[in-house]
Amino acid sequence: MKKRFLTGIFILSLAFCLLASCDKTGGDEGTDDGDGDENENEWRTYTSNSGGNQPLPGSKYGYEMWTQGGNNNKLIWYGPNQRGGAAFRAEWNNPDDFLGRVGYYWGNGGKYTTYGNLYCDFTFTRSADKTAGNYSYIGIYGWSKDPLVEYYIVEDWFSNPYYGSWNPVGKDTIGVTNHGSYTQDGGTYYVYKKSRTGASIVGNNTTFTQYYSVRQSQRKSGTISITEHFKKWADLDMELGNMYECKFLVEAGGGIGWFEASRLKFR
Repeated sequence: MKKRFLTGIFILSLAFCLLASCDKTGGDEGTDDGDGDENENEWRTYTSNSGGNQPLPGSKYGYEMWTQGGNNNKLIWYGPNQRGGAAFRAEWNNPDDFLGRVGYYWGNGGKYTTYGNLYCDFTFTRSADKTAGNYSYIGIYGWSKDPLVEYYIVEDWFSNPYYGSWNPVGKDTIGVTNHGSYTQDGGTYYVYKKSRTGASIVGNNTTFTQYYSVRQSQRKSGTISITEHFKKWADLDMELGNMYECKFLVEAGGGIGWFEASRLKFR
């Protein structure tokens, strides 16, 4: 009788262990929500130009880092199972230009309508104003092809030594005037459009168009309804082509500073 009782306890214990194991998602696959416990073993540190988009291990996201000048510039990704799955830290030390970004990469994708309604949830901290050189942008960033467009949805910035904390984009910064405005995600966005010739995703010395939507009330947390912004641009005759990428970006035009996301997730 005693032996049978102990055998029963062993079987129950084994069943509970199996259930607990089944409730966990394997590290290589990543969790659906990226909300696992903090684990430094998942962190990945990148210290040089990525040479375009690179896949992140065990993740649906890719990253890209581009830096010109400076030293000890880096991007630290916190792994697929932490802080929402896309969270990263960026550090720069007097670059001429630094871009670090994490998010969706499609390469030769379809129109944005192919991907349903895209959202990005974010919470971050950063270094003080005037620590990112002459220009800076924090928010959604990407490219499309046919037409070739570089686009920004700017949620925050570090101000600069010349214009203080007001609008980082305009005739005094990139040489354009307001192309319109709209209300989205609880704020007003000013819209800018500019033609430019230079380096792009398809090569050097190419001509492309830049779209900017700049939130007039800076914020460091919230949700960006990405697809709704794209629709607002379409209403202003600003069309996107086939999607190359859609990532969360920090860009700095100099200075010594940092950015750190405590939560970053696309859905």
